[in-house]
Amino acid sequence: MKSWVKILIGLFIGILFGLILRENAKIFQIFGDIFIRLLTMLVILIIFSSIVVGICHIESPKKLGRIGFRTIGFYVISTIIAIGIGLVLAHLIKPGQGLEKIRVDMKPSHALTLKDLLMSLIPSNPFKAFADGNVLQVIIFSILFGVAILFAKEKGKPILRLLESVASVMHKLTHFVMMLAPYGVFALMAATIGKIGISALIPLFKFLLCNYIACLIQLLIVFSVALKYLAKVKVAPFFKGMKDAMVVAFTTSSSTATLPVSIECTQKHLGISEDISGFVLSLGSTINMNGGAIGQSISAVFIAQAYGIPIGPVQIIVLILVSLFSAIGAPGVPGTGLVMLSLVLNVMGLPLEGISLVIGVDRLREMMSSVVNVMGDAVAAVFVAKKENAINLKTYHRATWMDSDI
Repeated sequence: MKSWVKILIGLFIGILFGLILRENAKIFQIFGDIFIRLLTMLVILIIFSSIVVGICHIESPKKLGRIGFRTIGFYVISTIIAIGIGLVLAHLIKPGQGLEKIRVDMKPSHALTLKDLLMSLIPSNPFKAFADGNVLQVIIFSILFGVAILFAKEKGKPILRLLESVASVMHKLTHFVMMLAPYGVFALMAATIGKIGISALIPLFKFLLCNYIACLIQLLIVFSVALKYLAKVKVAPFFKGMKDAMVVAFTTSSSTATLPVSIECTQKHLGISEDISGFVLSLGSTINMNGGAIGQSISAVFIAQAYGIPIGPVQIIVLILVSLFSAIGAPGVPGTGLVMLSLVLNVMGLPLEGISLVIGVDRLREMMSSVVNVMGDAVAAVFVAKKENAINLKTYHRATWMDSDI
């Protein structure tokens, strides 16, 4: 049985137990809390290894020059746009309304002010930042560490290989933790529904709908504009040429697993050179998560609404920054969205228990988010290849709906 099916079963059984047991369902809360702690346990090492390895994939800044600048610049701008779309829709649709009863029992942690954020960016002791779980300081240190490895050249290679191994191990550990997801979902949903009742169901589906609408806007409008006006190519051949990658991304919920198919599609159907497609897509599978950024921003606002916690301008700035960095630091494998969400909630001063409200439908959210992640990488590849004259436009415009490798 597929893991996402198991999670949905856990969701519905948890809802059923919550409705039947009501207040008595709180006995399951401890198991849900354990699952959340397992997720948060993964955050620091995933961020450190993924960001450092992602930066080092750029290799020599001198060698890559414009390509690296254009690629990263496109990824950052598209991610910020994705976050903005998520924030606007979350405030318009208000998917978290109807869950305000939770706030009676919960006390949010202290939210950072803008001054606090700026003063706390640089760690005085990186080991202390790791031990304390200070995610912003770990992110900044990871960026600096990755750049230092690049300039160390050959002497930095052993550390890079070690961190590549760490990243692989953390991905596998995430897989192990996500094997417990159906049980964690059951416990969290039973306790949540038992506490707040059937009113929790409607916002869950509103939350999912909000994510899908935001992803479609990014996919069909933002990416189309980028192709037409930045890359200056026709839009339809792009979607035709990338259809195989879209199918794989949707069914696997993993942009990393889709990478071989994405590279094949961009080279064979879109006519992009091997060096451009390999570099841009490989880097994008690690640091470009437009769909993930949408999910983080909507989830944070959704949870704040559910707990009755107002979000001011400073918190919006914090959310944009943390969502951007968490999207960069999130490996493209199923389940890591929840791990990254925990750090977003932590920095914003929102209760980590809010994860219980979105975890049941997170796999369904990830399916669409992964499509946006993969397609965002491909749009960047087309843009960079066009600027570098590394795309065969005849091949690009020959792409049809009938071509398929699946």
